[in-house]
This record gives sequence, C-alpha cells and structure tokens, in this order.
Amino acid sequence: FLRAYDSIRRAVYPDVLRSLALAALSLPDPQLQRRLQQLCAAVQGGSQPRVAELYAVRSVFSGAPLAFDRLRASHARALSQVLFLTPRLPAAVLRPRLRSHVLQIRQLDRAMLRLGLGQLSEEELRAACYLRGLNAAHLDMGECRAWLEQWLRLSCKLEASEASLLANSMVLLSLNYGRAKE
Repeated sequence: FLRAYDSIRRAVYPDVLRSLALAALSLPDPQLQRRLQQLCAAVQGGSQPRVAELYAVRSVFSGAPLAFDRLRASHARALSQVLFLTPRLPAAVLRPRLRSHVLQIRQLDRAMLRLGLGQLSEEELRAACYLRGLNAAHLDMGECRAWLEQWLRLSCKLEASEASLLANSMVLLSLNYGRAKE
C-alpha cells in the first residue's frame, strides 16, 4: 500500500515544481527569482538540492506568492495531495489546513531532534521519512538517517512564517533522493 500511495503522491510532484517555477517569475527580487528558478531547474533535471540552497531562498516563502495564505489554488491542491490531505476543498480552506499540518510536522521534527535519531527503530525511521515525503522502502537505514538529518537541519532552522518552504521541500528533497536504487 505504501508504494501505491507514494506513486499517487509522486504524480503531483511535477505540479509542485511547475507551481514553484511559475511563482518565481513573479518575485520582485531578481536574485531570489534566479535562485529559485535555478533550484527548480536543477531538481527537474535530476539533482538533489542541498539544505543551504533551500535555506538561501527561505524568505521567498514568507510572503507573496509562496506563503501559505498567498499560494495559488492549484499549488495548494498539489501540496495537499503530497501531504495526503483532500485537495477537493476551496483554497481558502486548504491553505490553513496545509499550514497547520506542516507546523505539526515541524513540532514533531523538533521533538525528534531532542530525542535523537539514534533512538528511533528502523520502522519509526522509515515512517518518519514517509511522513515527510520520502518513500524509504528502497533505502538502507544509513540513507534514511542521512535524509532525515538533512530534513531536520532545514526544518528546525525555519520560522513558522516560512512553513511553506517545508511543504515544498517534501518534493524538493525527496524527488531525486536515492533515484539510482528505485
């Protein structure tokens, strides 16, 4: 079942990337616009972004057009599917649900960081990855742990106002991770 659900989720990953690239075109800061476009192009080309690259564009996600309260309806629907939330609601309902869900994941991330990844069983480690967008069924424990450490480095640095970056990072960080093993 996890593979079936993951394939449904992965089917909307290109929609999220297109939405990000489209939103980048309307950014007022040319440098941030270029960085976000390059990031999207690199991921679409099969690259795995670094946390520093995502962190460098974090300010874009706290205002228009990428903050949760400003997301285009199609972007909010795609992110809802990534998070396994129903996308068939009005955007005005989807946006706060997305924000709430992502902030709950962020709280779990902070608790997991305090606990330490070494305390998680193999099953818990895989479930933590899956909740955050990565199907870890084809990865070994070292790869799961490395990905989750990368996720936590980003998640625990972000402010609540930048939570939209975390939702989009579910796609950006997982789309090409471990591709050779799939």
